[in-house]
Amino acid sequence: MLLNKYTLRVRRGNMPKNEIREWNIDILRTVKKNRNLTREVKEFVSLFELFEKSKIKSGYIEKTETPDFILTRNNEKTGIEITKIYIGNDWVADKLSEEIKEFRLRKNDLEGYMEYKKYKNRVVTYRIREGLVILPSRKDISVEEYIVELKNKIFTKVRKLIDDYKKFENNIIFVEVISSHFFKNSFDKNKMCEELNYFVERMEGNFDNMNAKVILKLDKEFVEFNLSEKNYRIL
Repeated sequence: MLLNKYTLRVRRGNMPKNEIREWNIDILRTVKKNRNLTREVKEFVSLFELFEKSKIKSGYIEKTETPDFILTRNNEKTGIEITKIYIGNDWVADKLSEEIKEFRLRKNDLEGYMEYKKYKNRVVTYRIREGLVILPSRKDISVEEYIVELKNKIFTKVRKLIDDYKKFENNIIFVEVISSHFFKNSFDKNKMCEELNYFVERMEGNFDNMNAKVILKLDKEFVEFNLSEKNYRIL
């Protein structure tokens, strides 16, 4: 059986095509009915993206809570926390996209639904040939404010790694930054690395006895900040 790891759809297997189709429909229905399962599927998608960029092709994955995953590979364990960072109205655009699919909202229903949910002044929508485009409104936030809020949220995640997460030989916080194209050209990776190192040095805990990394997904670019070695690289 060949399973698409991103969609959880079976592409082919030792069964008739109509059974494969029914299997895929059942999977889709099960995922849609369970918000927790939907969230976990998205976490697995992010995990596999990280593995592809990091060239990890083998290992045993265990789904946990804090962190989200434990990868056992080459007799070492790696704790992996998957998170998304929303700033400003980013979460509204993401949520509206999900709700359009979940409730099967039609073109004529959308404006009234956005008014009811108080989304109207928080997103910008327009149509192109491929479909509906939904973007967060940025009229109340500057690029500089966006970056400051992003950094503060990353520092909070690092603090949680010290205080709350179970720790292993290797520890990764994988952060998908929503709408990162908005500020990507203004984001100084060297400065981010320096500020992360400064923050870690002044925390009560430290990363002397473990390998700790923060990996940011900025649009299509993956930036790995090594908190133990105090450097960064592009994956």
